[in-house]
Amino acid sequence: MDRAEAYRLVCEHTPSDSLRRHMLAVEACLRWYAQELGEDVETWGLTGLLHDFDYEQHPDEHPLWGMALLESRGVDPTIVKAIASHYAEKTGVTPETALERHLFACDELTGFIAAVAYVRPSKSIRDVEVKSVTKKLKEASFAAAVSRDDVRKGAEMIGVDLNEHIANMLAAMKDRAADLGLEGVPTPA
Repeated sequence: MDRAEAYRLVCEHTPSDSLRRHMLAVEACLRWYAQELGEDVETWGLTGLLHDFDYEQHPDEHPLWGMALLESRGVDPTIVKAIASHYAEKTGVTPETALERHLFACDELTGFIAAVAYVRPSKSIRDVEVKSVTKKLKEASFAAAVSRDDVRKGAEMIGVDLNEHIANMLAAMKDRAADLGLEGVPTPA
């Protein structure tokens, strides 16, 4: 499956823009990390793009429903297993490989970073700094659905200091700001 086909699948099964943007953000972060680590950028990117494609239409069966569809279409088993690992409590597959650990590390944090951008006056990710994200992580009421434990555990899993991980993800997401709906709003002159 190439990226165009994967994105068509995402659009077919994910009507909401916000969930699509989440998958695009995880894709951007995984591509960034793959590039840095000398890994297969396409495999890592496709994993990020596809990891939640079935969630909106099949929330009770996620990710099992999506995994079965991907397997039936001959998608690389590395991608399917990584998707299984991001929902270990349902699949029993724990993140072991670098790809699987990075998917876990990026998944929760992308949404949190986007939320930090949305509360900025500019609504632009370009105005978000690491300290803004770490400050908001300490506020339990802010983006309360995001597991702070998973955010910390993710950074530990990939062996990167949390602040450095946030900086890396900000760099990846800023490069794709327009695609992620994080360009912001023009400020009045």
